[in-house]
Amino acid sequence: MSRKRSVVRHVAIGDGSVQVTILGRGRPVLFLHGISAHGRAWRPVAERFAEEHAGWECWLPDLPGRGASDARAGLSYALDDEVSRLRAAVRALAPDATPPRLVAGHSQGAAIALALAEAEPDIAGLLLSNPVTPEIRSPAILRLLRSSAVRRAVGSLLAPLHAPLGHLVLRRACGPAFRAPPELVAAYARPWASPARARTLLRILADWDPAELEGRMPRHPVAAHVVTGACDPRIPVGAARRLAAHLDCDLTVSPDGGHVLTEQHPRLLARLLGELAARIAG
Repeated sequence: MSRKRSVVRHVAIGDGSVQVTILGRGRPVLFLHGISAHGRAWRPVAERFAEEHAGWECWLPDLPGRGASDARAGLSYALDDEVSRLRAAVRALAPDATPPRLVAGHSQGAAIALALAEAEPDIAGLLLSNPVTPEIRSPAILRLLRSSAVRRAVGSLLAPLHAPLGHLVLRRACGPAFRAPPELVAAYARPWASPARARTLLRILADWDPAELEGRMPRHPVAAHVVTGACDPRIPVGAARRLAAHLDCDLTVSPDGGHVLTEQHPRLLARLLGELAARIAG
């Protein structure tokens, strides 16, 4: 499949600037990436979806502080902060247009999608890939990163090692059946090459608490589909199954899937997203 042409926009919000890659034209679909990734993570899915489903416009933001999006120093990245800044970015992107009614989220982005749907009742469809759920626990060692002094020290060490560390993180996340191509590793690690951006990543990791999602599920009827990998080292299949049961929605488990299904099985996710699009359009 040929690479889909895209448009890149930068929208200003109070806490910085957000870069959004846009593919296609029509009703907007919002794609939310994981905690240390950026909008490129969803591009293989968005390209297929836009190619196969006319009349939809794919929005792939780099969340503030990640990818090519800037963020003011000292920001908090708790769940409410992430949702608030995302809503501001959507309003700035299309102040006079219909906001997205269909949202796809991966990993932490899936948790943000759930909280966004709770805050935005117009959201009617959710594709949740490898979703972080309220029962997932952050590693206790990340509590050390709540100290700005620790973040400064670790960030200075992390930046020069961004390439090999990015390779190690992705290698584990991919699972045993998928090897991340070199261009994916480079794209994943590149934003953390500067000490300042590395410190931002450490602040994001320090602030993220999956338990904040408790009570933040959408309260209105929403068409949803949870998809995860049987070989995902981060999200147990049981956790994804319980989330699907809570949402009363379908669950798809990829037998060879790891944590990066957006890259490993983009055709599957594009098909599931298309089914949700047809449901909410109807």
